[in-house]
Amino acid sequence: MSNVRLSFGVLGATVSMLGAAVAQGIELPAGPDREVVSRECQACHDLSMVVAATGLTREGWSGVIDEMTSYGLSVTPDQRTRILEYLSTYLGSAAAASKASR
Repeated sequence: MSNVRLSFGVLGATVSMLGAAVAQGIELPAGPDREVVSRECQACHDLSMVVAATGLTREGWSGVIDEMTSYGLSVTPDQRTRILEYLSTYLGSAAAASKASR
């Protein structure tokens, strides 16, 4: 019975987080692992904080992930790699330079 309650609680929290992101009108750029990044980041804060950091280098994003881990982010090494790859590719310094040149 408690597993059912936990499942509904997790489902409710997930729907709530997705609704908050849509209400804010903030979306991460399309790309592989966008859902992983969105889910893990929104577990603690809204996506505006992520998007505001656009332009960081790969090393910068790695440092952010380390900092978030010190605040309680708990991801597997594979998830960390996927998150870092997404952030550095779609919100990294090259992405920021590309947007600026448009």
